[in-house]
Amino acid sequence: MRKQLALLGLALAVAGCAAVPDAVSTHHLENARAAYRAAAASPEVQSRAAVELQVAERSLADAERFYRADADRAMVAHFAYLAEQRARIALKTAELRAAEAALATSRTPASSGATR
Repeated sequence: MRKQLALLGLALAVAGCAAVPDAVSTHHLENARAAYRAAAASPEVQSRAAVELQVAERSLADAERFYRADADRAMVAHFAYLAEQRARIALKTAELRAAEAALATSRTPASSGATR
C-alpha cells in the first residue's frame, strides 16, 4: 500500500511539473499578443515603424505556429519573448521617429526667426 501511494505521489509530481512549462509558454504568448496588439493599434507605429511592426508580427506568427504544432515549450516561450520585444521596439521606434520629426520641424529657419 505504501509503495502504491509513493508511486501515485511521484506520478502527480511528474504531471504537475509537465504542466508548468505549458503554462509558462502560454503566459509568454499572451504577453506577446498583447504587446503586438498595442503596437498594431498605434497610428504612429503604423506610419513610422511599419517594418518593425512586420518583424514583430512574423515573430508572433512563429510563436503561434510552434505552439499549435506542440513544439518544445521553451521554443514557444523564446519566440513569444522575441515577438513581445519586437513589438516594444516598434513602439519605441515610432516614438523616436516622431521626436526626430518634431525636432526637425522646430529647427527650420522659418520657425526659428532667422533672417537672411
